[in-house]
Amino acid sequence: MAGLALLVGLAASVPAQSQNDAPPQPAGPEVVQRVAPSVVLILVGDGGGRLSQTGTGLVVRSDGVLLTAYHLIEDAREVQVRLQNGETFDRVELLGTDPRRDIAALRISATGLPVLPVVGLDKVAPGEPVFVVSHPEGLGWSASEGVLSAVRPADEVAGAGEGYRLLQFTAPVSPGSSGGALVDAQGRVLGIVTRGSGGWKTQNLNFAVPVESVLGLAEGAQRLLLGPGSELQPPQPARSPRAVEAVTADPAGIAQRARTLYIASGSLWVEEDAMANALGQRKEVKQWGLVLVSDRRAADLILTVDRPVFTYDFTYQLVDAKTSIILASGKVIAFDGTRAAPMIAKKFVEQFKSLRPLPAVESAEKKPAPAGEEKK
Repeated sequence: MAGLALLVGLAASVPAQSQNDAPPQPAGPEVVQRVAPSVVLILVGDGGGRLSQTGTGLVVRSDGVLLTAYHLIEDAREVQVRLQNGETFDRVELLGTDPRRDIAALRISATGLPVLPVVGLDKVAPGEPVFVVSHPEGLGWSASEGVLSAVRPADEVAGAGEGYRLLQFTAPVSPGSSGGALVDAQGRVLGIVTRGSGGWKTQNLNFAVPVESVLGLAEGAQRLLLGPGSELQPPQPARSPRAVEAVTADPAGIAQRARTLYIASGSLWVEEDAMANALGQRKEVKQWGLVLVSDRRAADLILTVDRPVFTYDFTYQLVDAKTSIILASGKVIAFDGTRAAPMIAKKFVEQFKSLRPLPAVESAEKKPAPAGEEKK
């Protein structure tokens, strides 16, 4: 009987012992420290060493293969990749793309890079903690924490398209987080951040593509060499105009002196050419003598158009290239960029008129001649 009691006691103690021996969940700082070396900074330029945007990439193979957001590099003329240890790579190859899911695979010449384990969606559930490591606003290797809200079809998310799944999460993201790593509490990769809802304004409603759905891109054989980004530099902290410029700046005066206009698009949904054509058809633009230029450095004014992801809002902002003072802004609602462009052009003209009235038109020849003085 004593032996039987001993066996029963041992059996009862097994579950408790196994539970105590289970490895503890790593703390948030430990997760981020584990993930960060596998996250890269991507600089994108529009030519001539001019930085147009920054984003994030995730190492998925030790021989230099990365996944990032497709919209980040779609129209890139120059691309540069930087590792957390400071190593910089100006030669970047495009291996493959999945525009539907907004994911692209890149390759750099590095080897021996750290790769994180991947966790399948069948191993996680809504409500579990998640972390994002990315470069919001160019601030390198930043971390945010939230929960996995849901795994849902893209069809349920306005403007996201269809035919694939999205991870909805609450960890805050910002511009520059595109391509960032969404990981679970053990540092295992769940997804690649695409973009935040509402143009990054809704901080707790964000989306990522499950990494298990796009890992095949790493095997792509496209090997398209992108423009070298050897002249690109990370963004510097934004500086306000000099005090004397801020005090003496006159929006109306700036508008009246302006001669050149550059159009910049912050979204793949808005093409600069469509916006340029829409403005070119406005007689007011010709009357003002505004010339559209293709070189940002030659511009007096910069008109930036964008479409926050998963919306039908098309926003625009007109700024002075020298002082960055905002002269006009607004938004229109349209199905696509082709329809939005003339609507934006119309609102641009209406607002710009208040700063720079149209020049007087010589209309004497248009006036009817007094009776009896008709030309013979």
